[in-house]
Amino acid sequence: MTIKAVLTGDLMHSQDVADTQAYLEALKQVLDTVTQRFASSTETYRGDGFQVVLVQPSQAFDCALAIRAGLIALSPAGERWDARIAVGIGASGEGKHYGEAFVLSGQGLDGMKKLTLGVFSNDPTLLRCMGLVTEFVAAILDKWTVVESQAYHAHLLGVGDQQSIADALGKSRVAVTKALQRGQARLLDRYLSCARQWVSEVADA
Repeated sequence: MTIKAVLTGDLMHSQDVADTQAYLEALKQVLDTVTQRFASSTETYRGDGFQVVLVQPSQAFDCALAIRAGLIALSPAGERWDARIAVGIGASGEGKHYGEAFVLSGQGLDGMKKLTLGVFSNDPTLLRCMGLVTEFVAAILDKWTVVESQAYHAHLLGVGDQQSIADALGKSRVAVTKALQRGQARLLDRYLSCARQWVSEVADA
């Protein structure tokens, strides 16, 4: 089955920050980065809303975590920049902005209350595999500090080993190692590996 992965999201508390324009510019910067790292197309709408369409659906959750890590990493002192993201996995439609995945993602975001990362699909097996564990992942991301986000963002984008990340961030290797440990990088890597496999299985069904 030909499937598509669509991420629909919006910035959290965008009207409450000291500099809304800087927040929006940070979103553009992060989206530009993930577009280069993951084959995708991105659009922004309603000011603080955005949508990402992945060429490789299996990379949807890597992309979602990269967006959130990138935003938190750019947060100024005293504020937390972040986004809610709904990941829709479904049949590919004929048009650019049509199809099951677009509907699932858009409606999913509208229905998200306190949840900050959700998966939406009409495939019951995928939801059994990913629904609850994605909520646990969201709970981890919700507690990330700026330093933890910076370290995992660099790790996820393939900057290199921990020394390379330390050099890129201007921090010590020990500081990066501790940040990745606190941010549960090992567990998140396992989650993303499983997510890629589970989404690929839907495509192969």
